[in-house]
Amino acid sequence: MSADFLEKAIEKAQIDQSRKTINNPVETTSSVNDFVYTQTRIVIPNNEILQDRRVVTLKQYNPTADLFRMLRTKLLKQLRTNNWNSFAITSPTAGVGKSMVAVNLAISMAMEVNQTVLLVDFDLRNPRINWYFDFEVEYGLLDYVNSGVALERILVNPGIERLVILPGREKNKGTSDIISAPSMKRLIEDIKSHYESRIIIFDMPPVLLVDDVLAAMEYYDAALLVVEDGANKPEELTKTLQALSNTNLLGIVFNKAENLPEHQGGY
Repeated sequence: MSADFLEKAIEKAQIDQSRKTINNPVETTSSVNDFVYTQTRIVIPNNEILQDRRVVTLKQYNPTADLFRMLRTKLLKQLRTNNWNSFAITSPTAGVGKSMVAVNLAISMAMEVNQTVLLVDFDLRNPRINWYFDFEVEYGLLDYVNSGVALERILVNPGIERLVILPGREKNKGTSDIISAPSMKRLIEDIKSHYESRIIIFDMPPVLLVDDVLAAMEYYDAALLVVEDGANKPEELTKTLQALSNTNLLGIVFNKAENLPEHQGGY
């Protein structure tokens, strides 16, 4: 991560601190080994619920969905260039929309037919991925780690081809110890070994609130940072980037932006 990149990101956050923000949705942004769903639970979410919960990437004609598709293309290029197949999505603080970005990006990547996608709810203290797809979790990630529940009983297909979710089930404390447990390491090895064409996305907790992102750093190849445009303070961004300095930073998504980028506005 270059000094110029750090300076530009901090400068952007400083400028945004003085701007008015709004509470609107994000304005950022078969030839493969498909998942076998014979033992995977399938849930079909209601489209209206998806829309209400800001899941937009299933729409073909939508400016925000277009931005996620652009983000997808840029990220996949970086992943393939570096031979990476996993990355974490995190944020400096809570409430910036990182899980919403993770959900939309996972869907968008799954719609690109050259790979399958596994979305892992690794925010063990506050799992929310299932909420976006409106399904109840029967077994979660920690049921594998703590009780040995078979992985195929935990995975969920949300009715989207090439996408599978490894959900969380309940809030937990002391999660950094759980992350470093031998059973967790076996789980990560398991999900990484099944399909060469699989992209694994870890929805992680905020960097500045818990040490889970650092404790799990060996599990993913790179990280994508989600920042709330105009809300996260420059010092928060600085501390977060410093904490992530030992992993590969894919980029920064400025979420809840007041305006679309100039190149999108009139197209």
